[in-house]
Amino acid sequence: MSSTTSLPRGLPKPPAAELYHSDVYTWSVEQADALRRRDFEAVDWDNVIEEIESVGRTEERTWTSLCSQAINHLLCIEHYREATDKALRNWSREVRQFRGEMSDAIIENPGLQGKYQTMFANAWRSGRRKACERLAEYDHSNNPQTDEVTALRRRKFTLPEDCPYRLEDVTAFQSKRDSEPRDDVWPPEVARILNTRLHTNYPERYERA
Repeated sequence: MSSTTSLPRGLPKPPAAELYHSDVYTWSVEQADALRRRDFEAVDWDNVIEEIESVGRTEERTWTSLCSQAINHLLCIEHYREATDKALRNWSREVRQFRGEMSDAIIENPGLQGKYQTMFANAWRSGRRKACERLAEYDHSNNPQTDEVTALRRRKFTLPEDCPYRLEDVTAFQSKRDSEPRDDVWPPEVARILNTRLHTNYPERYERA
C-alpha cells in the first residue's frame, strides 16, 4: 500500500466498513486499489454498491432541481398578475436556461429518461412550494398590511395541487427529435401571457409530438 493511504504507526488498521465512516477518502483509495488488484475479499461491497447508486441519485437530483426551478418560474409567470414586462422577460429567459441544462443532463445520461415520471412529480412538488413562497413574498411587498403567513396560505390555496403542465411543455425537449430545447414550446396559459404582454408568437395550444 502506498504511503499516502497508510495509517500512523501504532494504530490498528480499521475494517473497511468502519473506515468508510471515519475517513471516506482513504476508504475510497483503498477500495479502488482492491478492485484494481481483483482482491475481492478486501472490497467493502455494501458501501461500494451504495456509493455507485449514489452517483445515479445525484444525477436524478440535479435534473429534478433544474425542473423544479423551471416550474417555479412558469407558475410565477402564470399567477403573478402584477409582474412587470422586465420580470416576465427575466423569468422566461431563466426558464430557457434551466431547459438547456436539463437537456444537457439527459444527453449525458440518457438512462434518466426512464425516471421522468418520478423526477417530474418530485419537481412539481418542490417547484410549487417555491412558487407559493415567492408569490407570497411579492403579495406581502405589494400589500404590507397582509402578513406573510396569510399571503402564503392564500397562495397554497389558489395554486393548483396537481401539475397542470405536461412534461414536454416544461422541458421543451425530446431527445429523439431535438438537439436542444425548442424556443417556441410553452404551457398554453404561459404562452398566452407571454404573447399578450411581450408580443411573442408562441403556440397557445397543445400540439402532438
